[in-house]
Amino acid sequence: VWLHHVHGPMWHMSLPAAIAHAGVALEERLGPVVYRNQPIVTLSRSSEAELLELGFPPENVSVITPGVDPGFTPGGTRSPTPLAMAVGRLVPVKDFRRLVGVWAKVHEKVPEAELVIVGEGYEREAIESEVRELGLSDVVSLPGRLPDAELLDLYRRSWVATSASVREGWGMTLTEAAACGTPAVATDIAGHADAVDAGRSGLLAERDDDLAASLVAVLTDAQLRSRLQTGALERASELTWQSAALANFEVLAADALARRHLP
Repeated sequence: VWLHHVHGPMWHMSLPAAIAHAGVALEERLGPVVYRNQPIVTLSRSSEAELLELGFPPENVSVITPGVDPGFTPGGTRSPTPLAMAVGRLVPVKDFRRLVGVWAKVHEKVPEAELVIVGEGYEREAIESEVRELGLSDVVSLPGRLPDAELLDLYRRSWVATSASVREGWGMTLTEAAACGTPAVATDIAGHADAVDAGRSGLLAERDDDLAASLVAVLTDAQLRSRLQTGALERASELTWQSAALANFEVLAADALARRHLP
């Protein structure tokens, strides 16, 4: 069984209360019972810890980190002015409204820095309203979804990739950015804590002020940024789909062998 991540607060952020309560019950009470004898694969150590906390047997849980598409590579020229990017669905769990608030703090210190938020979703209007209310229309843009080539170009031009997400199984957009040599500044949550090697390929923070301070540091300190760019490339090089596929096949083979010996 492949479990991408534990949803936790996502249920109540995304669904009506009655359905959310049912989802929580299924995940926290029924899931560990139904799958107690099944091998479980998840993406990250932090997600593994959450599964164990729910009661999944540790001997049944394997962590197999994802790979990154080889098409994500360094190239082109960095933006001549400070540029940050964020990618994801415009939905509550990604918390782009919070990110806009954080960017207002960044704007006070680095007024020329720009933020591009890539993606579509039903929170677009609320996010755009937040941008206007904070007077950030000149430095924060929401171009919607981008073609792959344009997204790749943005990854390569950006000085930093950022995310204020509440919940992630991994943080794939941060890994894609890392493969392009772009470090991350993100919330210190399950998933991000595995995708980003804190202090090496990016910075993690919990509080808004700390998130803003980390963004300012990366945008203004060329030496720090260069070190994190190198670390980002190193981190991304450790993640391949070949190794992920092999590890998944090993789990499947072990399960098949165990079933052969069942009475």
